[in-house]
Amino acid sequence: MRISTSMIYDKGVGTIQQLWSNILHAQQEVATGRRVLTPADDPIAASRALDVNKSRTINAQYKVNQDTSTDNLRLLENKLMGMCDILQYMRVSALGAGDGILSSEELNFFVIDMRSQFDALLALANTQDVSGNFLFSGYRADVQPFQGSFGNVSYAGDQGMRTIQVSSSRYMPVSLPGSDLFGNTRTMDGVINFFPGSGNIAGANVTVEFTPQIPPAPPAAADTGRRYEVIYDDNTGTYGVWEYVPGGNREQLDPAVIGTGPTFTFNGINVDASALVNDKESAEIFIASKNVFDNLAIFIDSLKNPGASGVISGVKFAIQNIDYALDTTLRVRAQVGSQLVELEQLGNVNTDMDTQYADTLSRLQDCDYAEAMSRLTLLRTSLEASQLSFLRISGLSLFNYLQ
Repeated sequence: MRISTSMIYDKGVGTIQQLWSNILHAQQEVATGRRVLTPADDPIAASRALDVNKSRTINAQYKVNQDTSTDNLRLLENKLMGMCDILQYMRVSALGAGDGILSSEELNFFVIDMRSQFDALLALANTQDVSGNFLFSGYRADVQPFQGSFGNVSYAGDQGMRTIQVSSSRYMPVSLPGSDLFGNTRTMDGVINFFPGSGNIAGANVTVEFTPQIPPAPPAAADTGRRYEVIYDDNTGTYGVWEYVPGGNREQLDPAVIGTGPTFTFNGINVDASALVNDKESAEIFIASKNVFDNLAIFIDSLKNPGASGVISGVKFAIQNIDYALDTTLRVRAQVGSQLVELEQLGNVNTDMDTQYADTLSRLQDCDYAEAMSRLTLLRTSLEASQLSFLRISGLSLFNYLQ
């Protein structure tokens, strides 16, 4: 085989260039701390590292979602605590208003205070988070959930619960529909309360009897959250029914609808008033609503416009329904607290998973610094030897020996 001068030079230059390439690759490994710089370095490790990186990125997003969920639930828990404080304050105030010796002026002070607390509770029900979404409107986050004013508050949200995915199999609820928290504070069973008039001759023994449906069924939703007064007129031998409208006036129901009595039906209620036999004997009827705002409006109006049975009937009605609302709020707070504990546990699992992913990536990609430095030194020595050899070989020419 004939070896030409050009072949010697090409072979020498190629060897030196390859050694330089290997040195640069080794230097990159040392500089970056990674053994696999391109998929060609280790196709299997590169493929596995890609999968692990994908899983680690998803895990990092779950961590972001967990933090967001924690912030939302803490805000929710804060508002629930505020709701408990307002309801507890109103309960204590209701007991104070029912001591029986307050003047109308003093009762008016309670009315002003209770109206302020009512407005505070309504404002709390319309809370927005940092993104401007209403906390208690369900899926309709851009719609104010509770609209209207005293005595006429309606829910405009829906029944949805917004969720955030905090793990591969867990979607965490981060909001509540206001209809569950503020509009479903009690069952409709036993919602009718009646109280004899304070001027009745027979005193507390005079009652108004209600004929229940069989099987028992609650009044229609449109007929709840009402307060009525039934009065017997001895001159005409008839019964009159008046409704107290919160924030409005005392309105008489159409006598043609009521009839002469003593049994009659109005707004889905069957009444037997035969126990009212003396002139002006009366009874008050309170019909509770699932909606806490309706019940509180009835209570506040009963302080401002006491009926035949006096203030005490409104106080008893208020205590009963505030207790229902408190029970509902405490139950929801317990649920939110449990979710916060779950998020903390998921966060710990998330941190452990991230550590495992990092350890796996290190085994797949990271270089062994001792091995890499030794290889780099060897390559540099090989390069120096190749350069010296090339100089020696390139000097081997017959022209150097011609005289």
